[in-house]
Amino acid sequence: MQIGFIGIGVMGRPMSLHLLKAGHHVTIFARHPEKAEVQEVLNAGAKLAPSPRAVAIASDMVITMVPNSAQVEEVVSGPQGVLEGARKGLIIIDMSTIAPSTSRKLASIAAERGVHFLDAPVSGGSQGAENGALTIMVGGEREIFEQARPVLEAMGKQENIFYVGPHGSGEVVKIVNNILCGVIAAGIAESFVLGVKAGADVKTMAEIIGVSAGASWQLANQFPARAFNGSFKPGFMTDLLHKDLGLALDLAAENQTPLALTALSRQMYEMARAEGFGREDYTSLLKVLEQIAGVEVRA
Repeated sequence: MQIGFIGIGVMGRPMSLHLLKAGHHVTIFARHPEKAEVQEVLNAGAKLAPSPRAVAIASDMVITMVPNSAQVEEVVSGPQGVLEGARKGLIIIDMSTIAPSTSRKLASIAAERGVHFLDAPVSGGSQGAENGALTIMVGGEREIFEQARPVLEAMGKQENIFYVGPHGSGEVVKIVNNILCGVIAAGIAESFVLGVKAGADVKTMAEIIGVSAGASWQLANQFPARAFNGSFKPGFMTDLLHKDLGLALDLAAENQTPLALTALSRQMYEMARAEGFGREDYTSLLKVLEQIAGVEVRA
C-alpha cells in the first residue's frame, strides 16, 4: 500500500521503519530532512515529499504523528496540507495525542471532502515504537478502522489494537491513560525519594513493591530503564506529558469534572521543565525531588 507519514521523530522514525519492513511504500514529509532520523528512514527506502499536500497525492493512507493539536491542524487542513492533495476515499490516521475536539473537527472537515479520518493515539513510548509493539486506541468509523487495521498491525501488537468508538474517542482514552501515567510516576518519584532519605535501598524497595499492592508498570519498566540508572533518556519527554495533562484539564473543564491530582501533577512536571528537563524523559521529575531532599535515587 502507498502510505504517507508526517512526523519523523522519536516515535515516527521507528513507526515508519516498521511500515517499510512490512512491505509498504512510504512517502514522508519532514520539516528538517537533514536530521539523522529522517535520513535513516530515507535510506531504508522511503521517499521524501516537499509538503503534506504532496504526501497525500502520493498516498492511499496518510499517518500523522506530530506533537500537538495546532500542528495536526496545520499539516492536515492548513495551506499545502494533506486535504489539499487528498482524493476521495483517502484515509487519514492521526496518531498524535491531541484534543478530542480537534479530532472531531478535522474528521468533519475531512468528511466534507470525501476523506476518512481516524484518531489513533498510541501508548508504549519509544521502546514500544522500536519493537513494533505499541498499544493503539482508535476512534472513528468502524469500517474504516477495519480497513486500516493491517497497517496499524505493522506498528502495534495485534491484540493491543482497539476500536474505541466515534471520532475523538481514541483521544479520550489516551488522555485518561496519560493522567494515570503522570500521577503514578509522580507518586513513585516522591515515595522513592522519601524511602532513600529515610535509609532504604532503591533496588530492595523496587523488588518488594513490585510484588506488593504498590506495583505498577511504571515502577517495573520506566523507572529502572530511564531513572534509577540515571540516564533519563526520553522514552516520552516531560514536555509532552505536561502537554497531555493540559489536554486532560481542558477536557475536564469541558465536562465539569474536577481533576485535583492531575492539576497538582502537572505543576510538578512544570517544575521539571523549569529546571531544564523538558526534553528528557518525564521520570526526570525525580531529579527535582532529589534536589529538594538532598538525596539521589539510583540502583
